Amino acid sequence: MGDLVALVTGGSRGIGRAISRRLAESGMTVAINYRSDRASAEELVGEIHAGGGTALAHQADMRSSAEISDLVRRIEETHGRVDVLVNNVGEFSLSSVTGTSDRHWHEVLDSNLGSAFYASKAVLPGMRSRGFGRIVNIGLSPVHLVRGAPNLAPYTIAKTGVVILTRSLAVEEAAHGITVNCVSPGLIDNGFLPPEQESWMRKRVPSGRLGRPSEVADAVDFLVSERASYISGANLAVAGAWDWEDRRTDHDGEVTELFEERAS
Repeated sequence: MGDLVALVTGGSRGIGRAISRRLAESGMTVAINYRSDRASAEELVGEIHAGGGTALAHQADMRSSAEISDLVRRIEETHGRVDVLVNNVGEFSLSSVTGTSDRHWHEVLDSNLGSAFYASKAVLPGMRSRGFGRIVNIGLSPVHLVRGAPNLAPYTIAKTGVVILTRSLAVEEAAHGITVNCVSPGLIDNGFLPPEQESWMRKRVPSGRLGRPSEVADAVDFLVSERASYISGANLAVAGAWDWEDRRTDHDGEVTELFEERAS
């Protein structure tokens, strides 16, 4: 998969950082998008270069279609094209429906769902012209079925929308040589969890452990490879069989507590 150019949105931290690093290891030139943390993005670029890879940091607010269009234009001017798009960026927050402001509602949906829609639209003309493209959206493991959870309405609605967008684009773009898939992480160890939180979360995963960002990155790397050239419209859960519906108890706050610790 060498000589391909990949854009990873929100690619400087957390899961996005692992994805950026993994695609660079596969020989791709990686455009690492960040919104405000330039230092983390430049640090990652340095690490990739030190490992013999190629990467460049690009600033843009992925909630803005105008900034995304400008971002893709800059990448195409610098690298010639965008072959692979990983829609990873997405804000997470907790609030009840009645406690969610109009502004917050739009921020969460625009960050998680709008960004994937805007970025996909921006790269698709070039992918179509070349007859090749790979788009991978980052979702959330338990939203493969429509269900509710307390204090998570905007986030889960957005991530459910990501799955629908994935499958819709997969059908629309199949004839153009473009695959569109979704990777849905479960409970992932961000490397900064206190021991008591890690233990609390781990007990709720059937496999008995939390996932690693590198495992999400490996799934993305597979889906953009030639090995997955006939896979499109799929939603691949990287979650150790975790599903919050199977973990509910009589305590209404359990799902909320779980996500509070996931976000910390």
